[in-house]
Amino acid sequence: MLLAGVASAGACSDGTPPFCTSLRANADLDGLAEALAASDLDQAGAEALRLTDLADDAPAEIRADLRALATAVTEIVDLLADEAGGTSEPGVNERRRDQLNDEFGELDQRSDRVSTWALRECGLRLT
Repeated sequence: MLLAGVASAGACSDGTPPFCTSLRANADLDGLAEALAASDLDQAGAEALRLTDLADDAPAEIRADLRALATAVTEIVDLLADEAGGTSEPGVNERRRDQLNDEFGELDQRSDRVSTWALRECGLRLT
C-alpha cells in the first residue's frame, strides 16, 4: 500500500530538493511491517512517529498527503494497541476499523501523489 519500500531509480543529485535525502532514508516502512507482524506495538508506534516526523519536514506540495498517511498509520497502530489491551469497547473499535477502511481509497490516492512526486523530484521509486 503506502510507501512500503523504496527502490532507487537513480541517486538524488545536485538540484534535487533537500527533502529527497530524508525521503530516501525514511520512507521505507519495512520496520513498521516487521513490528506489526511481530505484534510489537511499541516499535510500530515508533515507526509511525518516524513517518509523522518525515511528513512534518515534507515540501508543501506533498506535506498534506504525507501527514494524512502518517495519521492513518498512527490510527491503525493505536487501534491495534487498544484491541490488544482491551482498552475500548468492541463496538468502538469496530467503528474505528470501519472508518479506517472507508479512508483507504483516499489514502491510496495520497500515496500515489507522494510516489509521483518522489519519482519526479528525487528519482525514487516508492512501492
